[in-house]
Amino acid sequence: MSDPRTITTVELGESSRRRTSPERSLSEPARCSYTVEGRGPLLVYIPGLDGTGELFFKQKPHLVESYKVASIHLSERGKFTYDDLTDDVAAVIGDLGEERAIILGESFGGTIALWFALRYPDLIERLIVVNSFPRFRDRIRIKLAALLAPIVPFRATWLLRAAASTLGLFIDGVTGEDRRRFFKIIRAVSREGYARRLRLIADLDIEERLSQIEVPTLLVAGDKDLLVPSVKEAKRMARRMPNAEVRVVKGAGHACLLGDRLRVSDLLAR
Repeated sequence: MSDPRTITTVELGESSRRRTSPERSLSEPARCSYTVEGRGPLLVYIPGLDGTGELFFKQKPHLVESYKVASIHLSERGKFTYDDLTDDVAAVIGDLGEERAIILGESFGGTIALWFALRYPDLIERLIVVNSFPRFRDRIRIKLAALLAPIVPFRATWLLRAAASTLGLFIDGVTGEDRRRFFKIIRAVSREGYARRLRLIADLDIEERLSQIEVPTLLVAGDKDLLVPSVKEAKRMARRMPNAEVRVVKGAGHACLLGDRLRVSDLLAR
């Protein structure tokens, strides 16, 4: 029997995406890869704005003994859409030979997870959305960020992003080696993918469609989140969704999956 801690990296082939969504245009194909580790029921992690899938490292050791964990590295090139991104998630599930999966989306990844639930409900065993939203309410801030991201030198914004991230990591108690690992990961984020993801957030508004999401859903929110009013957003979403519950994580911020206040394995055990 193979060691569940073995990590395999897979480049999702164009043929997999074509089979998943034959009607979509492939003139600017979304590119995605994923790592898979562990054994058991499939859990797919969809990352936030970094897009790397690597910031789930704190949660994986508690999951891989009981779950097969696939962490997606989101598309980086071209004018990909939410449909492209959700097609890629569906293709990962199919590529692993599974019919359904637990879908966990964090922040921007939570918006993909919600969109995925609207398009592919039959592929979801359970939906977990962490510190996310169906519409970013500070419209001026997000539209300005989306406008500037493609034209402002990426390095010029690094100090601002690093300062904001440092405060968030402090709130979640992330120190030492984990903090250094975090900054190493986000330094490798490409401007093209990052800017496109900001544009998708700026254009997103699926609040009126949430009532269509009937899969069992857990909306997780840190009550110290400085980036998104996560508790308010979770409660708003839960009021519209017929099969959703809210879990507020006391003392946790936007980076709660990197801290010690929340373990996904504990959520799944309940």
